[in-house]
Amino acid sequence: MRENEAIIYEKATNILLELKIQPGMHGFDYLRKSIELCLQDGNLVNHITTKLYPRVAEYFNVKPSIIERCIRNAINYSYKIKGLLGLNNIYDTIIYKNDFKPSNSELISIVVEKIKIDLLKENLA
Repeated sequence: MRENEAIIYEKATNILLELKIQPGMHGFDYLRKSIELCLQDGNLVNHITTKLYPRVAEYFNVKPSIIERCIRNAINYSYKIKGLLGLNNIYDTIIYKNDFKPSNSELISIVVEKIKIDLLKENLA
C-alpha cells in the first residue's frame, strides 16, 4: 500500500468509526472501499449504481446488489443509534441533526469531501 493510499485508508476508517459503523459489518469494508475509489476517481460518486458498486463488488467478489444493501444497512444502523451525529465532530460544526437518513451516495459524498479537505489542508501545511 502506497503512503497516500494508507493515509486515505486510515482517514476513511476513522470517519466510519466516528459514525459508529462497526468494523465487523460488511458495510464497513464496502463503504471504506467505495470512499477510496471515489477519491481516486471523483466521477464514480455520480455513477454509484452503474460504476461504483460493480467495482467494489469485483474487488470483494460479490454481487453489486450485496454492496448496495450492506452499505444501506450500515447507514441504517448508524442512523438508528444516532451515530451519524458524528458528522458534526468530523466537520467541527453542526451540519447534521439526525432528522433524516442520508442515502448511500450522500454519505459517501460527505465523507469523500471531508477527506479531500483534510488532504488539501495537509498539503498546504
